[in-house]
Amino acid sequence: MQIDGRMFSALGRDFQSSEKGTVALIFGLAALVLFLVTGLAIDVGRVMHAERKIASAIDAAALASAKALRETAMTDGEVEAVAQKFFDNNSQYGGGAYAVINSVSIRVDRRLNAVTIDVDSHVPTLFGHLAGVPQFNLPKSSVAIYDTKDIEVGLQLDVTGSMCSPCRKIDELKDAVAGPGGMLDIMLPDGGTSNKVRIGLAPFAAGVNAGDYALAVSGGTAANGCVYERLNLADQDTDAPAVGTQRFKSRADLPGASPCPNARVMAITDDKVRLRNEIRSWSTGGSTAGHLGASWAWNLVSPQWSAIWPGASRPAPYNDGKTMKVVVLMTDGIYNTVGGRNGGDHGPLATQSTGFAEATCDAMKAQGVVVYTIGFEAPNAVKASLRKCASSDAKFFDAEDGASLREAFRAIAAEINSLRLSS
Repeated sequence: MQIDGRMFSALGRDFQSSEKGTVALIFGLAALVLFLVTGLAIDVGRVMHAERKIASAIDAAALASAKALRETAMTDGEVEAVAQKFFDNNSQYGGGAYAVINSVSIRVDRRLNAVTIDVDSHVPTLFGHLAGVPQFNLPKSSVAIYDTKDIEVGLQLDVTGSMCSPCRKIDELKDAVAGPGGMLDIMLPDGGTSNKVRIGLAPFAAGVNAGDYALAVSGGTAANGCVYERLNLADQDTDAPAVGTQRFKSRADLPGASPCPNARVMAITDDKVRLRNEIRSWSTGGSTAGHLGASWAWNLVSPQWSAIWPGASRPAPYNDGKTMKVVVLMTDGIYNTVGGRNGGDHGPLATQSTGFAEATCDAMKAQGVVVYTIGFEAPNAVKASLRKCASSDAKFFDAEDGASLREAFRAIAAEINSLRLSS
């Protein structure tokens, strides 16, 4: 059979000019690109999951080892072993499911009470190798450093008559501090803390009910527990009370003074149940000697008062590098009472009480005490004073209702009762 060359030429021209199958070719290329993009997205998702889990494992390891460093007599090697164990346990079913842990480096710094954990890891790709990406390296240096400072907090809490005008205000205060999810729950969680956290109460009205400590601070004159200013009015001086002008006045010294509230001073403690029960028992009454509340809140964390407070409640020294001292001042009214006498919101006693309070704030801040202040539905005049007292503008809270009061205490608790984490 003879083949005509012209037939082959015609077939070649037809094949060259044919557009059949073009769509299929384009679709195939697009599908390949889509497959690679989808695969890379899956790989990136695995990396993000692994990174979160590894970071969580680092945090858990640092928390546990910092606790061991602070509260036990472990050697550095034993602390490192605690960190390694917690990291392994928490990463095994988390980031370890995707990630390959190349190395874990743990360093203990006793000077800073810190544990630093460096992790070198990577996540092999399932699809990325098709695009020349065989693995994703996680940050080579994930570092968790915890500063496990102990915390001492003195709470000035207003229990004056205006806190029951209306009475929802005292209920909202109790809820903000002692209610479920309130300040006490945040600072003293049921599971415990890695550092020592102690909180004391300094409720006030026209005077302060010093309770079991009243006789010691008044030279034996305050049989009913009620005390007022020092004899020399030097409330910004936290020297422990003694004989003479350093002792606190009682109703024996001030026969016409308004009585003290039923709410008693409580030395710093980590017993949340006691703190909660005490706060829930409070009732209201009397006028506003806010400078006394500020003074007694400071006394709770002042090492100069160590001879007054029980052994478990004795404050640490100032600026020891291991302890954060905090005072929180909360009120709903203008300071207007001195010597158990209400001089009105605009009289000389109001000026004197406010002046004493601000001097007390200046004195405690000079000792390194961090001061937070909260004005609860308060007049502008007292807000201005509270702003001056706070360690910074950010540490003054203007609570306009019960919900914002609760959030103020929660925000303060979250800031002061956490281990510091850098990563």
